[in-house]
Amino acid sequence: MHECDQHKREGVAAVRASREFEPPIPQLLGSMDEEELTITVGLGLVARKAAEAEYILHGIYVHLIDAKKAYGELAVATGGQLVKQCRAMLEASDLPVSCQTSLSEDLDTADEGFRLRNRYLHGYWIYDAESYQWLTLKGARGVERPEITFIDGGEVWGLAERLQALCSRLLHWDTAHFGEPTDDESDHQGLVSRKRI
Repeated sequence: MHECDQHKREGVAAVRASREFEPPIPQLLGSMDEEELTITVGLGLVARKAAEAEYILHGIYVHLIDAKKAYGELAVATGGQLVKQCRAMLEASDLPVSCQTSLSEDLDTADEGFRLRNRYLHGYWIYDAESYQWLTLKGARGVERPEITFIDGGEVWGLAERLQALCSRLLHWDTAHFGEPTDDESDHQGLVSRKRI
């Protein structure tokens, strides 16, 4: 079974389960078929997981530049720009090469994930009745014609899953290199990732 087909089946199952909830504005979903609803819910997951990845990456960047506060005097970059800033500071850091390599690989994954997130969220989705597929039209700087790409719901859900796995790896990396001892009431031992706010 193709990976996108598996994600599509999982997405359709989640959408069927979601039909049990009453949306605040039902008419927004009224004309959607299962595929469109699967894509729409998947887009929401992509947006949330990408935002989570950006939040964690920003915390790593704050640690790499040794800022006193995460949001004090720093402009907060997002997406590909944040990846570039992290990469530059990582290369200038004193961290061992093996640590740099593992984060660098995740930065590559983040960059690709943010690029696809932008395509999915900022592209115009339209159903092509001739091919029975969805496509996105997305303009780009310096391009006279929009990029046209055929996409199905499984691809959107697959990206959400990859972003979720990325968040776990980034959080693990941040905790391993910049973690602070826990100080909760339950006497848990170990390190946690903290953002200096």
